[in-house]
Amino acid sequence: MTPQQARDLVRSVFGDGIHAEVTGFPGGNLSLALCGSRHSATVDGHPDTGWAYTVDPGEDDGFTGHDQAADTLEEALRAIHGTLTE
Repeated sequence: MTPQQARDLVRSVFGDGIHAEVTGFPGGNLSLALCGSRHSATVDGHPDTGWAYTVDPGEDDGFTGHDQAADTLEEALRAIHGTLTE
């Protein structure tokens, strides 16, 4: 999955109401920072190994890990959809 494909998937799940910053890494991992009007989320992962995500991460959570996991990026995005679109 490319960063552009990830952006397209975010748009497909959320429409235009969510701001997404997508960073791709040489190994194929992606990192997404998503911002809604009142909430934010981070999603990190790779299509082959799965996706981990956190909604409303604290400033000190930086790189300490995520509290939720999903097999696909779409599954992760749909799991956080309700919170980000409040």
